[in-house]
Amino acid sequence: MKRILVTLALVLTGMVLFAQAPHWEEYDYPEVLEEQPLIRALMDKVSSDSLTHTIEHLTAYHTRRWDSRMVYQVQDWLFAQYRDLGYDTVFLHDFPVWYHDSLCETSDNVIAIKRGVVHPDEFVVCGAHYDSYNNAPGHPDSLRAPGADDNASGVAGILETARILSRCTFDRSLVFCNFGAEEIGLIGSAAFAKDCADRGMRIVGYFNLDMIGYLEAGSDIHVNLLYTGQDAPLAQYVTTMSHTYYPDMRIWQDWLPGGSDSDYSSFNRNGYAAIHLFEDTHHSSPYIHTPDDVLGLSVNNLDQAKRFTELHLGLVATLGGLRSNDVEETLVDVLTLYPNPASETLTIRGLAMDRISVFNLLGQRVLTQPCAGASTIDLTMGSWAPGLYVLQVVDADGRVHSAKFLRR
Repeated sequence: MKRILVTLALVLTGMVLFAQAPHWEEYDYPEVLEEQPLIRALMDKVSSDSLTHTIEHLTAYHTRRWDSRMVYQVQDWLFAQYRDLGYDTVFLHDFPVWYHDSLCETSDNVIAIKRGVVHPDEFVVCGAHYDSYNNAPGHPDSLRAPGADDNASGVAGILETARILSRCTFDRSLVFCNFGAEEIGLIGSAAFAKDCADRGMRIVGYFNLDMIGYLEAGSDIHVNLLYTGQDAPLAQYVTTMSHTYYPDMRIWQDWLPGGSDSDYSSFNRNGYAAIHLFEDTHHSSPYIHTPDDVLGLSVNNLDQAKRFTELHLGLVATLGGLRSNDVEETLVDVLTLYPNPASETLTIRGLAMDRISVFNLLGQRVLTQPCAGASTIDLTMGSWAPGLYVLQVVDADGRVHSAKFLRR
């Protein structure tokens, strides 16, 4: 989350340069007044453990600061995640960075696209920035900036949404974005949104996740929505869907204090309806931009991160036009695999398992293991060759469930 020192001159300049542009097109948004069973089933597949795994991985980098060496490693890791999920198009979007009047280098935006089958030229876009920041002076490679809440939490939510929706089919195209250089002025998202506008890309709505893991002690889980008045129809869609699926959860419009901003504004300023789901504008994590922005302290409520991700996934899937007849049966059961792709150990959870079997792509059985009704199994892959595998689970009632996973 970028912090800006606001002066009168900047405010006046911002009123001229950064006001929201008129929408390129207006769209009708669904009025979600009752739950859709398939959407609920997909939302229920969001895993706190999977979110934790992503946050742990991202915070393990010493820093993800835009001008550090490590940020390129993060870029490559994110690219590999979307590629391994099998998205139609995965690419790096380069952009220039002018910093202190100098042209600088940084990592790219990571973009993944799933093409729609009815309206492929209409796009539902979601995103989160992956760079982190430390306010202290020092060399960018030496300053510890784990960025758990700001914004490994948001990246985890986007990746989890992408993981669960990767095997579904939609009327509209879906775009998943991880932006660079947000902390120095929304630079990555501004470049991508401008490119979209310059190409005449028809974006139905943009959903932003930035800081979703901190909850003040004694507070309940709730959602602050950040948007401009022009985006009220999109906000009404978000609010109605939230009330339908989470009737006891409070949700309302608010504004970030102190001139703060996030990537949804880049889409606003380029003529697209955009909205930002935020943890709490007045009681957000006090640890961001410090070495203490870590899991457990700054991301202190995974139930909240899970709830935000569930709502986000439902919003994207519904607006994207989920085609229920094309959804694989394994997406509506309760079987969850993580991490996927996996390197050494794969965790399988979600139902009482009688036995599991694993097959390679040649149809050869590489493992059969009794489970005695366990609902969680840690599968060690040992010397298995890298590649795609099929997991078959027989539950306690004799029903067979299948899922695919990738071994790195």
